[in-house]
Amino acid sequence: MDLLLRVTTGLLSGYMLLLFLRIIITWFSSADYGRPYEILTSITDPYLNYFKKFSFLKFGMMDFSSIAGILLLVIVLNVLNTISSYGSITVGLILAIILGAAWSAINFLLTFFIVLTLIRLVTGMLNATRQSPLMTTIETIISPVTNFVYYKIFKNKNITYTTCLTVTGFSLIALLISGNAFTNYLINLLGNLSF
Repeated sequence: MDLLLRVTTGLLSGYMLLLFLRIIITWFSSADYGRPYEILTSITDPYLNYFKKFSFLKFGMMDFSSIAGILLLVIVLNVLNTISSYGSITVGLILAIILGAAWSAINFLLTFFIVLTLIRLVTGMLNATRQSPLMTTIETIISPVTNFVYYKIFKNKNITYTTCLTVTGFSLIALLISGNAFTNYLINLLGNLSF
């Protein structure tokens, strides 16, 4: 049983590396990479395309379906590693693993939006032009978040964009800090459940 678990976790870890490679390649131009690329896509695309069916994984121009696919594999690997280490697993540990993996993804997204908001805030204070391609891309990515903050907190009041960005940044940081504390508390609580 232990050998089977080790082989399975090894195969899943290798498959995750292939998924990461496939995702990184999509960031570059669609040059012809030849037969190795065709083999890679034939191995990884069926799995990744399954998650593209879920529309809630698309947020504006951002597509989080690949993150969801990797997150599922991380959860399965963590469950298998826990079984391998302890010989058994409880429902509480499974729930703690799922919660930890889900929070890791949310943590990454919050940090991503915080960094982009801070970049936009600093460039705005330095009077950098909003017309540059980089600033346009950043605006497009963070606009759903800044619009949400504007309508929920300011309720259509007349405020400057800098104020909205500042409040958005602080709100995201507060959410990240409180989310970390609450998630760690829940993970400890779930991990100690005996069933």
